[in-house]
Amino acid sequence: MKRVIVVDDDEDSRDALSDILEFKGIEVVAKAIDGYDAVQKFSKYLPDVVLMDMMMPRYDGFYGLQNIKNIDPNAKIIIITADQTEETRTKLKKMKHDLILLKPINVENLVKMINE
Repeated sequence: MKRVIVVDDDEDSRDALSDILEFKGIEVVAKAIDGYDAVQKFSKYLPDVVLMDMMMPRYDGFYGLQNIKNIDPNAKIIIITADQTEETRTKLKKMKHDLILLKPINVENLVKMINE
C-alpha cells in the first residue's frame, strides 16, 4: 500500500482528497497546510508520495518541493494545481519537475501516478 502526504491550505480540499485516496486503497499518513508543514511531515513520515498544492499562503508549494528535494532528491512529489501561469510552468521546468496534475483532478489519473 502506497503512503502519501496531502498538502493543501484548503481544509475541505485536503480532507476530500484524503478520503478519496483512502477509498482507493492509498494510505494518507499525514496532511499538511503549507510547504513548511509538508517538509516537517515528510521528514517525520517519509512517505512514498507527496501530493503538493502550489498556491498556499506563507510557504508555497515551491518551498515544499525544493526543501523536500534537498532532504531526498528522489522524493516523488506530484504537484496538484489550478495555476497554469507561464511563471509557474517556468519555475517547475527550472526545478526539473514534471509530475503535475491540473485541478480539477482526474482521480483515476492521480491513483495511476501514485502507483507507478
